[in-house]
Amino acid sequence: MTSGSDDLEQELRRNLKLRRELGAEAAKGKAALNAKQRGGVAYRLGWVLYWACLALIGLYAAFWLVVLKDASWEGIVSDLKDWTTVLGLALPVVGLYALGRAFRYVLSGE
Repeated sequence: MTSGSDDLEQELRRNLKLRRELGAEAAKGKAALNAKQRGGVAYRLGWVLYWACLALIGLYAAFWLVVLKDASWEGIVSDLKDWTTVLGLALPVVGLYALGRAFRYVLSGE
């Protein structure tokens, strides 16, 4: 009876050793796949669209700086006291930033 249990124990040890080796190989494959995906087209496209949205925010801010350049300070302050004006100026900025983050999150997997 001890011979059978010894054989079973050896087979279990072999099985455990094979599982460890397969687990290590699977981990290497998964790491290589993740590294490959991080340099992929979707990853780069996510970052490009994110920076494009940030550039649009910069253009939007520059546009309003040019528009408001000739306005008097009192006129600007009186316009900014109205919450609809502030919302109208801030909403596109927040929307573009959120859109850029969404592109980056979905396409680059972050």
